[in-house]
Formats: sequence, C-alpha cells, structure tokens
Amino acid sequence: MKLRFASLLFVIGSAGAAAGAHAGDFGSKSSLVVFGGGNSTMPGSIPGQTVVFSGAGDEPGTTVYDNLKFEDVYRNDYNLGTEFDYAFTPQLTAFGRYNYSSFTGKNQQLGEFTSESGATTPVYAAFSDTDTNELDVGARYTFLPSSHLQPFVGLAIGAEHLSATRADFEYQGGQGETNVKLGEAENVFHQRAEAGLQYAATSNLGFRLSVAASHVNTETKSNDPNLERVGLGRIVSGSADHWDYPIELGAVAYF
Repeated sequence: MKLRFASLLFVIGSAGAAAGAHAGDFGSKSSLVVFGGGNSTMPGSIPGQTVVFSGAGDEPGTTVYDNLKFEDVYRNDYNLGTEFDYAFTPQLTAFGRYNYSSFTGKNQQLGEFTSESGATTPVYAAFSDTDTNELDVGARYTFLPSSHLQPFVGLAIGAEHLSATRADFEYQGGQGETNVKLGEAENVFHQRAEAGLQYAATSNLGFRLSVAASHVNTETKSNDPNLERVGLGRIVSGSADHWDYPIELGAVAYF
C-alpha cells in the first residue's frame, strides 16, 4: 500500500510538472538524469536468540545466535536509477526519481552450536542475493544557477520495497542445508536529504555528484516454518531506524 501511494505521488508529480509547463518553455525547464552509485546498505536486523535445538540427524544441544544486522551480511554492490526534473525557477526544481539497489549475500557465521557433550561448532549461513526498489518525489535548491558549477541541496520522500531476506543454513556435520526466510518482503516509507555539485558542461548536457543521507524505518518479521529446523523462533524484530549514505554520479540531459 505504501509503495502504491508513493507511485501515485510520483505519477501525479510528474504529470503536474508536465501540465504546468508551457509548450514553449518545457524544454528549457525539464531534464532527465541517469545515475549510478554505491555505499547503500540493506535495512533490517534480527535480535540474538538462545534456543534448545535438536534437528534431524544432529546431536541435541543449544544454538546461540548473535544479534544480526543485514548490512553486515550483504556486500554493498551498486545502485542505478533515473530522475525527471522540472525547474519552476532557476533555483527551485521539483523531481521524481526511481532507484534500484543490489546486494550480494555473504557466507557468514551467525552463532555457535554447543552439543550435550560440550563440543562447540560455529553456525554458518549463506545469504541469497537481494535488492530494494525506491520511488521518491522531492525538491532541490540550486545555488549559482547561472554558473557552470552549481552547488545544491535537496529533500525527498517516498516508498521503498525491500525484497525478502533468505539464507541457506548448514546442518551440523555438513549433512545438507535448510533454506530459511529471515525477513519478509516489506514496503516502507523513505526519507532522503542530499547535497552535491552539478556541472553544466554544455546547454544540453551536465554532470551531477551527490551525497545523501537516506532513512527508513523497518520491522523485520518472519513466520517461516524452517526457522525451527535451525534453532530459531518466530522473528519479530520490532521497529528500527536505518540510515545509509549513498554517493551517486549522474549524467543530466536538458530537453
């Protein structure tokens, strides 16, 4: 529902900007940006658990899981996106943007299994790749708009879709794996503040470098039946704030 609402805002904002532009000056006030970057992190976390465990084919014992942040078990690969801008004044621009972020899962130690005989074994899981999709609408204020170098600041709100988080847990003794969903797919509200520098190379082409602070509030949940097979109970992490600081470089085409 939240993602649909943000999508509606994106469409309304883009349509409103287009409708408000006169045919004669639309080209001088509109631009399209294609950007890419990195340093995004995967939202979500799981509190540590201590659970008496007896899986099929395993010696009974206790598994102690550490507190887990998803940003620790995913590599921060890249983000790609596009943005439509409409300049109401030389200083003030409204925009709608779409951003896709990809994350590669790691093989990570999550805790330790202690058998009834006292032997300890680390517990590993291989996390599947995942991604997020983001839609924002916002506004940007540009300083020195008539200069080739144009500093700017901006604010945006929208929605972000977080794909499900899955991992393959190894059985004790290496006798196979269990695929477990550690976090359901989730739609969350998203807020973003940014600052950067735009370079107007020609009348039709520019380049933009931005650094942003991006915030979402997540609640990691899972009722996967396979949780019990690896010594985990039902996951409800509670609401948690997540911040990351993406750096992006884009090419700007003026219509």
